[in-house]
Amino acid sequence: MKKLLTLGCLLTALVCFLSSCKMPSQTGASKVVAVLSVNDMHAAIDQMPQFAGLVDSLRGVYPDLLVFSAGDNRTGNPINDQYDPTNYPMIALMNEVGFDLSAVGNHEFDGGIEGLQRNIEDAHFPFLCANLVIPNKVKLDVQPYAILNNQGLNIAVVSIVETRASGIPGAHPMHFKDISFEKGIDVLPDYMFLRNKADVFILLSHLGFEEDVDVAMRFPEFDAILGGHSHTFVETPQKHNGVMVTQAGSSLKYATLVLFTVQRGKVTEVKAQNFDVQHFSKKNAKVKSLLDSFNSNKSFSEALATAITPFEDREELGCLVTDAIRSVSGADFAFNNTGGIRIDRLKTGPITVKDVYNIDPFNNDVIVYTMKGKQLEHFIMETYKKNGRYPSFVSGMTYTVNTDYDGYPKSVEIIPDKGRFSKDATYKVAMNSYMASTLRFESLDDGESQYMTSEEMVIMYLRQQKTVSYKGVRRAFH
Repeated sequence: MKKLLTLGCLLTALVCFLSSCKMPSQTGASKVVAVLSVNDMHAAIDQMPQFAGLVDSLRGVYPDLLVFSAGDNRTGNPINDQYDPTNYPMIALMNEVGFDLSAVGNHEFDGGIEGLQRNIEDAHFPFLCANLVIPNKVKLDVQPYAILNNQGLNIAVVSIVETRASGIPGAHPMHFKDISFEKGIDVLPDYMFLRNKADVFILLSHLGFEEDVDVAMRFPEFDAILGGHSHTFVETPQKHNGVMVTQAGSSLKYATLVLFTVQRGKVTEVKAQNFDVQHFSKKNAKVKSLLDSFNSNKSFSEALATAITPFEDREELGCLVTDAIRSVSGADFAFNNTGGIRIDRLKTGPITVKDVYNIDPFNNDVIVYTMKGKQLEHFIMETYKKNGRYPSFVSGMTYTVNTDYDGYPKSVEIIPDKGRFSKDATYKVAMNSYMASTLRFESLDDGESQYMTSEEMVIMYLRQQKTVSYKGVRRAFH
């Protein structure tokens, strides 16, 4: 059974929940520290009034409630992500709700170092990341940990962010200029001294759920790991090696309340409960008013074209994006990484500017490279490996990646929409700047920037098309 609470059953559930948590009135010497945790909100600003309503209700029971984010607060809603300064609506709404801490997720860097620092300056709460290395010449006010005083107790919170094989988190490499990262799990021993300073010791993690379980097995010193990054909804918060490990999905659909019973400086019990934010009936009026002011930008409601059939998955949306890139850039072929498409479906009817930025929110420039056919084959296999052994979206061809028994790409079959493919022929190949920066491939030139983002190309393309249908379109196989 899913343990999700709406307003109607909140009071009853809390009474039952509290009765098993050794409240101070029952024990005399114990205290209960309440932490409400969310993660990977991805600018779900339209959920904020409900979330604030939930926070208000919980504060009626827990006046000292702490509210934490495990990172990736931004990137996912154009009202927020295209705002000047970028991500200000999300920060302003988090301030109004009363967040106490935020982890630095990989997408916190989508606005670059300067954008993140502006967010930090606007926020009424600190940002944490222990495996971020900041040289003296860079202004970035991120701390490795924080110690909060709650009811006279010390709550120590340390935070780490995921890093990939490249040594940086999953965002555009240009956003990490002048800073570097250590592997998160490698730095944690340096912060175990906090255990002796804290009544409650928490890891606010942006590693992913499976990695959080690994951390719990290695570091039982933590009382809880409040996680993010993998968008995992842990329906029943669970303990591993005595450490409570939670994660609340993504996009503010859910939140997790964790209660720490503390007696004589030691956590004697940890209990957790999920709440259904998206269907919570109570809304905070002040947060709703602030949200309405941000949503009043009518330029995002412009209808660009009409979808005469629904887009039912990311591949259909990816084919639209690559068609737009190829058409506007004039390339022979266009590619888009699977992670660059951020929604799963789109209904029939008008496609608005806001829809385009929901599909592709990253503002990546488009670059066109000149490649020989054999270089193109290698490029496609590299994109396959980079995408977690899944083919990239494409326009101008269909292709099939042939793999060995281990799923490793060994060859590719290319069928252009026009003409015959040749390993010795020369082709113009378009891609976004994220792909250009993160893939290893060869070309005949250094690439030519189109000085347009992929979103701008999609907007231009849709205005020209008037109507579109991509039902059942498939171009990449494996």
